[in-house]
Amino acid sequence: MPYSFRHQPPRARVLLRALLLTFLSLTASAEASAQTASFPTAWPAIRLQQDPAPDDEGFFGGSDLDMNQIAAGRPPSAQATTSNMPSYAYAISGIVTDASELPIAQARVTLETRDGEHLAHTYTDSNGRFGFNALEPGAYLVVVEKVDYNTEIKVLEASTAAPTKPAVIELTYNPSAVKGKKRAPWAINTSGPQYTGTADTEPAGSWYVEPWVYNERTPSQGTSTYYMPERIAIGLGHNFELDFWQTIEINNAGYPSAPRGIRASDWGFGNAHVQLKYEWLEDQDTYSFFALPTISTSADIYIPTGNFTTDLHPDAYNTDQFSNGTVDEAVNLLTRKRFKPFEFYAEVGDIIQNPTRVGPGYTFSNGINTVPLGAYERMVDGNLIWFGAALEDVLNSDYGIGWVMEFTGAMQSGSSLFFGAANAPSYSYVWAVPAIEFNWPTTGSLVSTWGFGIGLPIMQSNFPRTYTPTGTVTIYWNGGGPRGE
Repeated sequence: MPYSFRHQPPRARVLLRALLLTFLSLTASAEASAQTASFPTAWPAIRLQQDPAPDDEGFFGGSDLDMNQIAAGRPPSAQATTSNMPSYAYAISGIVTDASELPIAQARVTLETRDGEHLAHTYTDSNGRFGFNALEPGAYLVVVEKVDYNTEIKVLEASTAAPTKPAVIELTYNPSAVKGKKRAPWAINTSGPQYTGTADTEPAGSWYVEPWVYNERTPSQGTSTYYMPERIAIGLGHNFELDFWQTIEINNAGYPSAPRGIRASDWGFGNAHVQLKYEWLEDQDTYSFFALPTISTSADIYIPTGNFTTDLHPDAYNTDQFSNGTVDEAVNLLTRKRFKPFEFYAEVGDIIQNPTRVGPGYTFSNGINTVPLGAYERMVDGNLIWFGAALEDVLNSDYGIGWVMEFTGAMQSGSSLFFGAANAPSYSYVWAVPAIEFNWPTTGSLVSTWGFGIGLPIMQSNFPRTYTPTGTVTIYWNGGGPRGE
């Protein structure tokens, strides 16, 4: 007969039962103690389970952890695991209120990376409080949603200590607000195209400085010009942005523009450029190509601030001309569409160039024709149509790493919209401008973006064949608005 518990002596059975019960009690006590010691109960529940569908929370397959379940001794589902979760000591907390500063309970609070990837979500408690802990240091997007309220998005910094004054997020009551989940917009700073402008406007309190340089090289003429437009853009609020550029130029000339063996060089100020931009429409969905894009218009004025017609010395071989000398007015239409990880940019503008008086040695805007010695004339330029379009692929949102393929060009006609027939030569050209980009350094308030490319000639008419290496660094300071609320 096989050995069985039933046939053991009575005293042995009692002893084994006592040992078994003791072992089970100790095991259960240890498990409950370890679980309650590892997870605090201060925050509302954050569940850990696989998202039901990839598009439920965006492109990031996030997981959520139910701390209250674990603290109460109830194990999470079989899918839950903490083995691969780093133990960071940083946390984010806050309070959700209405316009009367009354707390809002059961508002959905989603934690996302700065580029909109879902990390976790929770719900506010009866006091309107929420919190996320075990976070890496840095800034996060916090998206707050509640039926009959507008969705609010804030940028909050993870902290190692409980804040003395919790972040307060105020929801605006709106019965017609869009119901359901709304992903935070994918709106990061990148270098973007080298020539095509952006339709976005800076939020009030935000600004950026953009030192830019491009080296227009014309081998057939032996010339090169370094153009350095130094730009500052300031968010005025109410969808307005004010931009100002002051261009610095360095001109170089060699053979055949100058005699063989002679090199000429000079520098000075070019045009000052002022732009007022208004954003009519904001990108409706930064994850979908088919949603409406950002659309803006701008009014521009160009003012010559450098030498262009007086004191042009023949032995300078045109290196002492730093402007075309016309006061110009322009209107531009700009659009930008994000559909993660891509962005599309486009811009078209019409520039009206006012007549001006030019003298001997003056070189027209096509870079070929000049005013002969001893001649002075009233120059009338034709309408100048400028255009650009670019596709950007952001390979890494955290570091702004990506590539850009851009096409840009201009066409000056033989007549002016306001001043009749033009005596300045007409011309046209189209360039392809491949570029790479990255961000460094990046902090909660300061972001620097870098871009490097080269303009390659595709087509030109009455315009020299040029090759144009370009480089730009843009330094963003985040005030209020999408990047720095």
